Amino acid sequence: MIAPRPWHAEGGEDSYLASVSDLLIGLLFVFIIMLMAFALNFRSAEQEARTVKTDLQARLGEVAAERDRVESERQRLAEERDRLARQRDRLVEQQAALQELVVRFAQRQLVRTEMLESVAQQLAARDVTVTLEPENGILRLPEELLFPSGQAELTPQGRRALRVLAAVLARILPCYSAGPADATADCPAGRRPVLETVLIEGHTDDQPIHGGPYRDNWELGAARGVNTFKALVEYEPELDRFRNARKEALLGVSSYADRRPVSRLHTPDARRRNRRIDIRFLLAAPSQEELAVVREELGGALKGAKTP
Repeated sequence: MIAPRPWHAEGGEDSYLASVSDLLIGLLFVFIIMLMAFALNFRSAEQEARTVKTDLQARLGEVAAERDRVESERQRLAEERDRLARQRDRLVEQQAALQELVVRFAQRQLVRTEMLESVAQQLAARDVTVTLEPENGILRLPEELLFPSGQAELTPQGRRALRVLAAVLARILPCYSAGPADATADCPAGRRPVLETVLIEGHTDDQPIHGGPYRDNWELGAARGVNTFKALVEYEPELDRFRNARKEALLGVSSYADRRPVSRLHTPDARRRNRRIDIRFLLAAPSQEELAVVREELGGALKGAKTP
């Protein structure tokens, strides 16, 4: 026979169950709180993720736009590089054309210098002394070689000097001008008419003229130039047939009076040096064909420089 449990034993079991139930409820409450916290954190994280995604998409859009801009800029720079390369090529061609023109003109100056030195050497060999200014193309005849002071009539010594000079010029000038064909037999092959004109210039000192056949130094300088020209042509008539590349007369006369002194001192020696005949050998300018080439090159380069 089983003995009945005491009443207090049943009450203890209920108390135990109640404690377990409270614990479970507490745990459930904690779980619910944790679940709510997790849900709140999840929603916050989800919202932050959406924000980050939106920001990343915006940044990706900016990166794509920047990439497109960089690509466009790269293409523009490539086109600009090609344009500059074309312009550089045109400038190189233009520079070559200009350089060729400079070389041709420099060669003409060298040819003129060689011609002047040859003339001076041949004159010196026949006891006619002159001075040269090669950079200006001038062969200088002093007054005492040709004229008495203040006069334009040639002295016997002056006539002899001009006879020698005329013979030398008649032999040399055909090689540097468009002289008669029968006068160029002794010229080297490939000769070109590099001379524009040969001016016989009359120069005086700064002392005014008082009386005599000339009113002023202009007339005295002109008379000396004309008389020198006439004497040269008298001794060598062929000189009057020489022409430049445009078939114009090569020899001419000018007077500068006292306006181009070689010395600006007011001494007797300086005035003596200023009284002179200068024979100036002027080089011809570049031909129209040469200028047309340069003009075309310049036009092409300028047009290329303006092309966007």
